[in-house]
Amino acid sequence: MPARPALSPRQEQVLLLLGEGLGLGEIAARLGISEWTVRTYRDEARRRLDARTTAQAVAIIVRRTAVP
Repeated sequence: MPARPALSPRQEQVLLLLGEGLGLGEIAARLGISEWTVRTYRDEARRRLDARTTAQAVAIIVRRTAVP
């Protein structure tokens, strides 16, 4: 089984907040960072996860963090 790509804690946090339905501006305000930075975290996380869409990246990270 291939190793899971490592995400930074912030990349993971951004994806989880997207999964909760927050928009980029809301996430930026909550985390005290710019919307541009949120986009960068999201896009890099998608790239690392080899996800075609943000929804796919969110689904991957939600499955990873789900309690068994």
